[in-house]
Amino acid sequence: MPTLVRISEIGLYLRCPRLVYFENQRKMPKRIDAKQILLRSLMLSLSQKSDLEGQLKEILARLEDELPLVYEIEPDDIEPACRELEGEIAGIAQGLAGRLDLLLPCQAEVDLHSDKLGLSGRLDRLAPGGTPSLIRTGKAPQDGIWKRDRLMLAGYALLLGEKQRTHINQGLVEYPRQALVRAAEIHSVDRARVLRIRDRIRQIKEGRLPDRPEDALCPACEAREICETRHSLASKFF
Repeated sequence: MPTLVRISEIGLYLRCPRLVYFENQRKMPKRIDAKQILLRSLMLSLSQKSDLEGQLKEILARLEDELPLVYEIEPDDIEPACRELEGEIAGIAQGLAGRLDLLLPCQAEVDLHSDKLGLSGRLDRLAPGGTPSLIRTGKAPQDGIWKRDRLMLAGYALLLGEKQRTHINQGLVEYPRQALVRAAEIHSVDRARVLRIRDRIRQIKEGRLPDRPEDALCPACEAREICETRHSLASKFF
Protein backbone atom coordinates (compact mmCIF):
# COMPACT_ATOMS: atom_id res chain seq x y z
CA MET A 1 0.00 0.00 0.00
CA PRO A 2 1.46 3.40 -0.98
CA THR A 3 2.58 5.71 1.81
CA LEU A 4 0.01 8.33 2.71
CA VAL A 5 0.98 11.86 1.71
CA ARG A 6 0.13 14.48 4.33
CA ILE A 7 -1.66 17.66 3.30
CA SER A 8 1.04 19.60 5.16
CA GLU A 9 3.59 18.03 2.78
CA ILE A 10 1.60 19.46 -0.13
CA GLY A 11 1.95 22.88 1.47
CA LEU A 12 5.67 22.27 1.90
CA TYR A 13 5.98 21.14 -1.74
CA LEU A 14 4.33 24.34 -2.92
CA ARG A 15 6.92 26.38 -1.03
CA CYS A 16 9.71 24.28 -2.56
CA PRO A 17 9.76 20.56 -3.51
CA ARG A 18 13.19 20.18 -1.91
CA LEU A 19 11.70 20.94 1.51
CA VAL A 20 9.72 17.69 1.27
CA TYR A 21 12.94 15.81 0.54
CA PHE A 22 14.85 17.30 3.45
CA GLU A 23 11.96 16.81 5.86
CA ASN A 24 11.65 13.17 4.82
CA GLN A 25 15.40 12.77 5.40
CA ARG A 26 14.90 14.38 8.84
CA LYS A 27 17.37 17.12 7.93
CA MET A 28 15.03 20.07 8.30
CA PRO A 29 16.10 22.34 11.17
CA LYS A 30 13.40 22.98 13.75
CA ARG A 31 12.00 26.48 13.63
CA ILE A 32 9.51 27.50 16.29
CA ASP A 33 7.75 30.85 16.06
CA ALA A 34 6.08 31.61 19.39
CA LYS A 35 3.65 34.16 17.94
CA GLN A 36 2.53 31.83 15.15
CA ILE A 37 1.84 29.07 17.67
CA LEU A 38 -0.01 31.53 19.92
CA LEU A 39 -2.21 32.83 17.09
CA ARG A 40 -3.15 29.37 15.89
CA SER A 41 -3.83 28.10 19.42
CA LEU A 42 -5.89 31.20 20.16
CA MET A 43 -8.14 30.62 17.15
CA LEU A 44 -8.49 26.90 17.85
CA SER A 45 -9.58 27.66 21.43
CA LEU A 46 -12.55 29.83 20.42
CA SER A 47 -15.75 28.30 21.75
CA GLN A 48 -18.27 31.13 22.38
CA LYS A 49 -19.69 33.96 20.34
CA SER A 50 -20.25 36.37 23.23
CA ASP A 51 -17.67 38.73 24.82
CA LEU A 52 -15.09 37.82 22.20
CA GLU A 53 -12.43 40.23 23.47
CA GLY A 54 -12.72 38.94 27.03
CA GLN A 55 -12.64 35.35 25.80
CA LEU A 56 -9.48 35.96 23.74
CA LYS A 57 -7.72 37.63 26.68
CA GLU A 58 -8.61 34.74 28.98
CA ILE A 59 -7.38 32.18 26.43
CA LEU A 60 -4.13 34.10 25.89
CA ALA A 61 -3.38 34.15 29.62
CA ARG A 62 -3.91 30.39 29.80
CA LEU A 63 -1.77 29.73 26.72
CA GLU A 64 1.10 31.73 28.20
CA ASP A 65 1.32 29.13 30.98
CA GLU A 66 0.51 26.04 28.92
CA LEU A 67 2.41 26.38 25.65
CA PRO A 68 5.93 26.07 27.17
CA LEU A 69 4.75 22.70 28.56
CA VAL A 70 3.54 21.57 25.14
CA TYR A 71 6.16 22.95 22.76
CA GLU A 72 9.89 23.49 23.00
CA ILE A 73 9.41 27.15 23.87
CA GLU A 74 11.11 28.89 26.75
CA PRO A 75 8.88 31.07 28.97
CA ASP A 76 11.21 33.98 28.17
CA ASP A 77 10.34 33.54 24.47
CA ILE A 78 6.59 33.21 24.95
CA GLU A 79 6.24 36.25 27.23
CA PRO A 80 7.13 38.97 24.66
CA ALA A 81 4.97 37.24 22.04
CA CYS A 82 2.04 37.33 24.48
CA ARG A 83 2.58 41.01 25.27
CA GLU A 84 2.68 41.83 21.55
CA LEU A 85 -0.47 39.83 20.88
CA GLU A 86 -2.26 41.45 23.83
CA GLY A 87 -2.06 44.74 21.97
CA GLU A 88 -3.79 43.18 18.95
CA ILE A 89 -6.63 41.42 20.80
CA ALA A 90 -9.10 44.32 20.56
CA GLY A 91 -8.62 44.62 16.80
CA ILE A 92 -8.89 40.87 16.25
CA ALA A 93 -12.07 40.70 18.33
CA GLN A 94 -13.63 43.64 16.48
CA GLY A 95 -12.79 42.17 13.08
CA LEU A 96 -14.01 38.66 13.88
CA ALA A 97 -17.17 39.67 15.72
CA GLY A 98 -19.38 39.56 12.63
CA ARG A 99 -17.84 36.37 11.29
CA LEU A 100 -18.18 33.97 14.21
CA ASP A 101 -21.29 32.36 12.70
CA LEU A 102 -18.97 31.06 9.97
CA LEU A 103 -16.65 29.43 12.53
CA LEU A 104 -18.73 28.29 15.50
CA PRO A 105 -19.80 25.76 16.61
CA CYS A 106 -17.02 23.63 15.17
CA GLN A 107 -14.75 20.64 15.53
CA ALA A 108 -11.10 21.59 15.96
CA GLU A 109 -8.09 19.63 14.71
CA VAL A 110 -9.96 16.92 12.83
CA ASP A 111 -7.80 13.97 11.76
CA LEU A 112 -8.60 12.70 8.27
CA HIS A 113 -7.11 9.99 6.08
CA SER A 114 -7.96 7.98 3.00
CA ASP A 115 -6.16 4.87 1.79
CA LYS A 116 -8.00 5.23 -1.51
CA LEU A 117 -6.74 8.78 -2.09
CA GLY A 118 -3.37 8.19 -0.43
CA LEU A 119 -3.82 11.35 1.62
CA SER A 120 -3.99 12.26 5.29
CA GLY A 121 -4.02 15.41 7.35
CA ARG A 122 -5.24 17.27 10.39
CA LEU A 123 -7.80 19.91 9.44
CA ASP A 124 -7.65 23.03 11.63
CA ARG A 125 -11.39 23.49 11.85
CA LEU A 126 -14.52 21.76 10.60
CA ALA A 127 -16.84 24.76 10.56
CA PRO A 128 -20.66 24.82 10.45
CA GLY A 129 -22.16 23.02 7.48
CA GLY A 130 -19.17 20.66 7.30
CA THR A 131 -17.01 23.42 5.81
CA PRO A 132 -13.21 22.92 5.97
CA SER A 133 -11.35 25.90 7.41
CA LEU A 134 -7.62 26.62 7.59
CA ILE A 135 -5.91 28.94 10.06
CA ARG A 136 -3.05 30.93 8.57
CA THR A 137 -0.82 33.04 10.81
CA GLY A 138 0.84 35.00 8.00
CA LYS A 139 -0.48 38.01 6.11
CA ALA A 140 -3.52 37.65 3.90
CA PRO A 141 -3.30 38.61 0.23
CA GLN A 142 -5.03 41.78 -0.88
CA ASP A 143 -7.87 39.73 -2.34
CA GLY A 144 -8.91 36.11 -2.03
CA ILE A 145 -6.53 33.53 -0.59
CA TRP A 146 -3.00 32.40 -1.38
CA LYS A 147 -2.49 29.67 -3.98
CA ARG A 148 -0.88 27.41 -1.39
CA ASP A 149 -3.90 27.80 0.90
CA ARG A 150 -6.31 27.09 -1.95
CA LEU A 151 -4.63 23.80 -2.84
CA MET A 152 -4.31 22.64 0.76
CA LEU A 153 -8.00 23.46 1.18
CA ALA A 154 -8.70 21.34 -1.91
CA GLY A 155 -6.78 18.46 -0.34
CA TYR A 156 -8.93 18.56 2.79
CA ALA A 157 -12.04 18.87 0.61
CA LEU A 158 -11.05 15.63 -1.13
CA LEU A 159 -10.69 13.85 2.21
CA LEU A 160 -13.95 15.21 3.60
CA GLY A 161 -15.75 14.56 0.33
CA GLU A 162 -14.77 10.91 0.32
CA LYS A 163 -15.76 10.51 3.96
CA GLN A 164 -19.13 12.19 3.44
CA ARG A 165 -19.66 10.83 -0.09
CA THR A 166 -20.20 14.26 -1.56
CA HIS A 167 -18.31 17.09 -3.24
CA ILE A 168 -17.04 19.84 -0.95
CA ASN A 169 -17.12 22.94 -3.11
CA GLN A 170 -16.34 25.68 -0.60
CA GLY A 171 -13.94 26.28 2.26
CA LEU A 172 -12.68 29.01 4.55
CA VAL A 173 -9.27 30.47 5.34
CA GLU A 174 -8.79 32.39 8.58
CA TYR A 175 -6.13 35.11 8.70
CA PRO A 176 -6.25 36.18 12.38
CA ARG A 177 -3.52 38.79 12.05
CA GLN A 178 -5.88 40.82 9.88
CA ALA A 179 -9.01 39.47 11.61
CA LEU A 180 -10.20 38.09 8.27
CA VAL A 181 -12.22 35.02 7.35
CA ARG A 182 -12.33 34.49 3.60
CA ALA A 183 -14.51 32.04 1.74
CA ALA A 184 -13.07 30.26 -1.29
CA GLU A 185 -14.59 28.08 -3.97
CA ILE A 186 -12.91 24.71 -4.44
CA HIS A 187 -12.73 23.77 -8.11
CA SER A 188 -12.17 20.42 -9.79
CA VAL A 189 -8.90 21.72 -11.28
CA ASP A 190 -7.60 22.29 -7.74
CA ARG A 191 -8.56 18.79 -6.62
CA ALA A 192 -6.90 17.30 -9.68
CA ARG A 193 -3.69 19.24 -9.07
CA VAL A 194 -3.56 18.02 -5.47
CA LEU A 195 -3.53 14.44 -6.72
CA ARG A 196 -0.75 15.20 -9.22
CA ILE A 197 1.33 16.80 -6.46
CA ARG A 198 0.63 13.76 -4.28
CA ASP A 199 2.27 11.55 -6.93
CA ARG A 200 5.33 13.81 -7.14
CA ILE A 201 5.71 13.81 -3.37
CA ARG A 202 5.67 10.02 -3.35
CA GLN A 203 8.61 10.02 -5.76
CA ILE A 204 10.49 12.48 -3.55
CA LYS A 205 9.86 10.35 -0.46
CA GLU A 206 11.31 7.38 -2.32
CA GLY A 207 14.61 9.28 -2.39
CA ARG A 208 14.47 11.37 -5.55
CA LEU A 209 15.93 14.85 -4.96
CA PRO A 210 13.87 17.33 -7.02
CA ASP A 211 15.27 20.31 -8.85
CA ARG A 212 15.21 23.63 -7.07
CA PRO A 213 12.55 25.87 -8.68
CA GLU A 214 13.69 29.16 -10.18
CA ASP A 215 11.27 31.15 -8.01
CA ALA A 216 12.29 29.48 -4.74
CA LEU A 217 12.65 31.94 -1.84
CA CYS A 218 16.11 30.69 -0.93
CA PRO A 219 17.39 33.63 1.19
CA ALA A 220 14.61 33.15 3.77
CA CYS A 221 14.57 29.33 3.67
CA GLU A 222 15.34 27.36 6.83
CA ALA A 223 16.90 24.59 4.71
CA ARG A 224 19.20 26.90 2.74
CA GLU A 225 22.45 25.65 4.27
CA ILE A 226 21.80 21.93 3.78
CA CYS A 227 20.35 22.58 0.31
CA GLU A 228 23.43 24.53 -0.83
CA THR A 229 25.73 21.89 0.66
CA ARG A 230 23.89 19.16 -1.24
CA HIS A 231 24.08 21.17 -4.45
CA SER A 232 27.85 21.74 -4.01
CA LEU A 233 28.47 18.04 -3.41
CA ALA A 234 26.46 17.07 -6.48
CA SER A 235 28.41 19.54 -8.61
CA LYS A 236 31.66 17.75 -7.74
CA PHE A 237 30.42 14.53 -9.27
CA PHE A 238 28.83 15.88 -12.46
